[in-house]
Amino acid sequence: MIRFYALKRVQCATMVRMMLPCLMAVLVVGGCRSEKSPSLAGTSKASPPEAASTPQEKLYEQLRSGVFQINSGLDAIEEALNESRKTTAKTGDIRKSLDDIQASIDSAGETLGDEAAVEPDRAKVAADLKAAESRRKSLCDLVNDSLHDLRDARGIVDSLAEGTDAGPLENVGVKIDDAMTTLRSALQALGGAEEVEE
Repeated sequence: MIRFYALKRVQCATMVRMMLPCLMAVLVVGGCRSEKSPSLAGTSKASPPEAASTPQEKLYEQLRSGVFQINSGLDAIEEALNESRKTTAKTGDIRKSLDDIQASIDSAGETLGDEAAVEPDRAKVAADLKAAESRRKSLCDLVNDSLHDLRDARGIVDSLAEGTDAGPLENVGVKIDDAMTTLRSALQALGGAEEVEE
């Protein structure tokens, strides 16, 4: 009987040595989880809502975000212009159309670039809300003018692609679309709306 007891004691000790690392691993992994249990999730205190921003802060953020997006749009306009310049024309008519596309794209970035170069200043916005609002509306008008020029350029690309293999002209169209998407984001950031001719 002693021998049976000793054998069982050895088996238990071996089993404990095997189970202890597994138990420790389960405790470590289970204890390191960052998720809250569903019963504790409802007991945590909710963070207080952020204080409402002032009209000056809201306008400053619109201008800051809008100018940033406009500058991204100007980069996209430049890419579209470069792509149109790289495109080779097979006929004289296509060359003239490419010139018109380039003129429209260039016009889209011309006046917008001058206005977007001036970053908004928080102190100036807070000091003169009326002037800052006037600038916001002016930027919205300029973005709409640029979108109009880009729609014209895209229309020329589409008319050239009708009935033929679009080829390199489609690359120009894609770049124009990218610029328009970015400028629409700028318009949205500024709190403006796109003006579309009917």
